[in-house]
Amino acid sequence: MLLGICMGLVASLIWGSWPVISKLAQTQNITSVEITILRFGISGLILLPVLFIHSISLRSLCTKGVALAVGAGMPYVLLAMNGISLSSSAHFGIIAPSSMLVFSTLGSIYLLSEKLTRQRLVGVSMIVLGVFIVGWHSFALMNHQVLMGDLMFVGCGALWAMFTLLGKYWKLNSWVATAMVSVVSGVLCFPLYGLSNEPIFVDMSITTFLAHGLFQGVLVAILALYSYSTSVSILGAAKGAVFAALVPPIAICLGVLILNEIVTWVEVTGITCVFLGMMFALGLIVFPSKVKISH
Repeated sequence: MLLGICMGLVASLIWGSWPVISKLAQTQNITSVEITILRFGISGLILLPVLFIHSISLRSLCTKGVALAVGAGMPYVLLAMNGISLSSSAHFGIIAPSSMLVFSTLGSIYLLSEKLTRQRLVGVSMIVLGVFIVGWHSFALMNHQVLMGDLMFVGCGALWAMFTLLGKYWKLNSWVATAMVSVVSGVLCFPLYGLSNEPIFVDMSITTFLAHGLFQGVLVAILALYSYSTSVSILGAAKGAVFAALVPPIAICLGVLILNEIVTWVEVTGITCVFLGMMFALGLIVFPSKVKISH
């Protein structure tokens, strides 16, 4: 039980810290292309043996692998990084995971023929309300740059939902799906490197290269998934899902502590709605059942 809780917390901390560390990297003049190459170049090399162990064919890699990589690979990271440069890591922590849950819920109804229970409907409605509060605040302030970044975060949620739904639809092993994303995106990094107009990794010190390479390519791409999978296998899917709901508040807290980002009461209201909505949608808060009193 203690191991499952610790592994779940590790996954939440890594996923919650990703937008903060990536925003910090941008302040150090590390480009989105460099972060993408570090993440998938390293994780792709490490996870390549997984494809051989599971005998994944080249045809499957070029079809299913490419589709999964669009959802959680290079396009997702580039869109997220550009959004973070326009908006804040706190907004990413609120909007991206909550949008993913909303799109996954809607997609599961049509693609996986799942039923939308009252519990999930209330949760999704609260999540949409929370995201609307945060987005409307940016629109009311006429900060179109932040609003554009927030819309990119919604796109990130849609892409990650695509990865989640396709993985469930094809019933892929989590390690195989992750290896496909990393390897395909790692291969696509080569033309990305060639098409870049600016020199890459020229002004980056070895220490910075190793630090961000370790975080992006090992901790985020591999350790977070392993920790979350271990937590779910020990605690069960219902209890393990609570750690996904912890990602938004962790991202906001770390953004305030590390980046000195200012969180307004409007954003606090939005994150509260999102957090409660995720708890409802994941089944961590349930409606009280009717109790029959016998005389």
